[in-house]
Amino acid sequence: MPASLSRTPVSACPTSGACPSDACIAIGAFDGVHLGHQAVIGSMLRRARSQGMAALVQTFDPLPRVAFGRGRPICSLAERVARLYALGVDRVHVAGFTPTYAARPAEAFLDDLSELGVREVYVGEDFRFGHGRAGDLALLATRFRVTTAESVTCPRGERISSTRIRGLRASGQTGAARALLGLLPGAFAVVQEAAAQNLSPLDLEMLS
Repeated sequence: MPASLSRTPVSACPTSGACPSDACIAIGAFDGVHLGHQAVIGSMLRRARSQGMAALVQTFDPLPRVAFGRGRPICSLAERVARLYALGVDRVHVAGFTPTYAARPAEAFLDDLSELGVREVYVGEDFRFGHGRAGDLALLATRFRVTTAESVTCPRGERISSTRIRGLRASGQTGAARALLGLLPGAFAVVQEAAAQNLSPLDLEMLS
């Protein structure tokens, strides 16, 4: 299925078999979808296209750090999803990070990926999953080909991260924060389309 903000649901694929049989997926909070995130997803996209696989992204709502009371998100879920689709991915999956979801065993997370047809996974090197963060890269690699993301730095050599962007905003350096987020005109167009019709970007899937 080609990427389409107006037709692609923001949810897991139905059990009826609508998911592609083979897919690459990038998994993470992707808070802000900053330049570092964009590099990771870009690598996943290139791999997916070269292998003829679907390019998927999985994120979470609420973000784990928000669910555990450790801060506020950089942007809304609607904007995050719009920015992810603007990168050209085929589908965005939003996992509801509820207490029940967080308490599941790590193997349940692996089963979810298998149901999506995932063959290859792109994550950060500190990625953990499952109850008590029991799942690690080694466990993930027992079921999928795993690629870990390298840090992306700005011209000054500092690592680009959501934490750094929050710090810049808190200190009033909004211009520097925007520079690290990067401009995604496609995402802005989606938000504009939603506003013109009094809809959330997440409702655009209902348009035909």
